[in-house]
Amino acid sequence: MSTPPGWYPDPSDPRSTDLRWWDGSRWTDHVHAQQQAPSLTKAPTNPYAGPQQHYPEYPPSQYPAPGVKAIATPDGQALGGLGWRLLARIVDYVLVSVIATIAGWAPLQTLTSLMDTAVQSLMAGNTQAYVDQVGLATQSSALRTFTFVYLAVSAVYTVLTLRFYGATPGKALFRLRVRDWNRPGHPGWLQCISRWVGCDMLGQIIPLYLLLDFLWPCWDQRKQALHDKLARTVVVRR
Repeated sequence: MSTPPGWYPDPSDPRSTDLRWWDGSRWTDHVHAQQQAPSLTKAPTNPYAGPQQHYPEYPPSQYPAPGVKAIATPDGQALGGLGWRLLARIVDYVLVSVIATIAGWAPLQTLTSLMDTAVQSLMAGNTQAYVDQVGLATQSSALRTFTFVYLAVSAVYTVLTLRFYGATPGKALFRLRVRDWNRPGHPGWLQCISRWVGCDMLGQIIPLYLLLDFLWPCWDQRKQALHDKLARTVVVRR
């Protein structure tokens, strides 16, 4: 019976207390400090012979151990850094905004024209004209149209790139990928849609939620944002 994947004492250095990931057939390059991964029984000192039969104290569903922040998935893929994830998010936001501006140029022009008229009326001291301009049904309609265009562009941009490439352009630029916590590979359709709903769609409706969503990985045990938890995904390094 082959040894199951898991964290085992690093056989390349018998004096080290680090743990190295065994993927079920070979030793990988993923190494953790002893206190950052589940402790295991003694592994063989010969890295080429493969480990003997050893079992981790925690199954993958319970990794990392309670009170310990994960730095990798259960199969040893390193989690993405929060700074790189923020930069990737900024790049994606800029790209989506540019595409949405081009696609929704007509309602955006209407909004700009109405706001210019309203500001000119206000500067001329005609407060009533300003109130009338802000309350125009045309402006409300244009705003709804542009919001719809922005969300549609965001949905197509996010869902399709994640499903077929495993990363948005921003994440790909910084060598990040999105995957399921328990298994490698691209996320499924439902996971991609859930990530978009849990971030961009809810963020448009509840601005405070968007801020909380971005900050959540700072204290989360698996570095998951709220939309990651909804989709059961994590961001990893490529």
